[in-house]
Amino acid sequence: MRKIILTGLILGALVGCSDSSLPATTNPLPTANNTLPTVATLPTPTLMIAEDRDLSQIKDPESGRTTVFGNVSNPTNNQPYSQVPVQLAEAYDNDQGQTNFVLNTAKSPITIADDQGDFVFENIPPHRYVVVVGDVFGNYKVLLGPDQVTLVIDAKSDEKLDLGKLKVDIFAP
Repeated sequence: MRKIILTGLILGALVGCSDSSLPATTNPLPTANNTLPTVATLPTPTLMIAEDRDLSQIKDPESGRTTVFGNVSNPTNNQPYSQVPVQLAEAYDNDQGQTNFVLNTAKSPITIADDQGDFVFENIPPHRYVVVVGDVFGNYKVLLGPDQVTLVIDAKSDEKLDLGKLKVDIFAP
């Protein structure tokens, strides 16, 4: 009996709290906003293919910026790496004087080597960088210097930095 009385009180409270002066909603669900993109209207990702570059025709960087360029190839057979990503990771010195680097796949400079292995980073911020060759989600290598320590390049403001011919085996363990 208590359950029936309690249920009646709850129903009475709900009916008493409702505002009957408002018109009834015929469509309680929100309608789609026609200004928002739909799946069909979003751009389709396209494959980025590097066009052949003439490294002798590289323009001077904009004021306060720098340009870095070079060529990547396989040291075993001297074949250029074609259409391979080349990225620049920012280098920093820690409190112990050791150099560390940060590769931010969303913000770090990235380019694609053309069919001859030539790559160019145009008008990037001047900074100390580490060169990363290859796909960071697959086969890649961090460029090492002659002493097998990570090679740090210093890209200064208002200059073009030619890295020359870089030999790196991105498929070696």
